[in-house]
Amino acid sequence: MTAAIRTDDLFLGAFALARGGELVGVEVQRTNGRRVAVFRIAGPGVEDAEREYFRGTTSVDLQHLKVQVRRLKERAFEALRAEERPCR
Repeated sequence: MTAAIRTDDLFLGAFALARGGELVGVEVQRTNGRRVAVFRIAGPGVEDAEREYFRGTTSVDLQHLKVQVRRLKERAFEALRAEERPCR
């Protein structure tokens, strides 16, 4: 089974993607009355990337991280807009 993380943190998600993870899903959850996009990222090493992110013991190519943040923002807004649309 492939390791996976779930997060609503854009920068953690982008870091995991920059470390070779793959975005496998985006879902919308309600937290304290607010809609929040939650990313599911899978791949070898994503759990290690999460630990490194929170420890602050790593570095990353800033341009690559920026591209991944932009990608996650776009997917988050798509998911939030889709969730707003009435079902037909």
